[in-house]
Amino acid sequence: MKSENNKKSYLITGVSGSGKSTVCKELKKRNFEAHDVEDIDGLFEMYHKGTNKIFEEYDNANPEHIKGAEWNCDIDKLKKLIVAQKSEIAFYCGIASNMNEVVGLFDKFFVLKSSKVSLNNRLKNREGTDDIGNNQKGRDVVLGWKDWWEEEMQKQGGILIEANDSSENITNDILGMI
Repeated sequence: MKSENNKKSYLITGVSGSGKSTVCKELKKRNFEAHDVEDIDGLFEMYHKGTNKIFEEYDNANPEHIKGAEWNCDIDKLKKLIVAQKSEIAFYCGIASNMNEVVGLFDKFFVLKSSKVSLNNRLKNREGTDDIGNNQKGRDVVLGWKDWWEEEMQKQGGILIEANDSSENITNDILGMI
């Protein structure tokens, strides 16, 4: 799927709170085609871990739900989105439980890596929302698997991007590597 039409597609991923949506907004501000893929209706679905059963009543404030769920991307729909890409270069920002199926669709993928302190502070800003990490127990789950997940993504070819800086500088770092 990579570069079938001379267009370049790049994935920007990272754990919850690492800055994916913020970098996506910065790329759009700079007139790049950029998609916050987790916000696209029908592209993702929450499942009970290890099943194909949709997780009804999922609650990001419940750490047992977070641990027992998979946020899976519909690969066929993602492929269609990439094929429909309008620009020569486009960015797709998001995370999925089935990243092993996602990453191979892109020319390169970047992994936003924040320090635990920075990540915890960003997640604290989610209090009062329904986003993952909106309470301390949820933050603890994210912080608990952060290092492992980043290492797994690096093993799969992900390019680690220091994500403790401003969104402008993080975006500059990514653009400097494409």
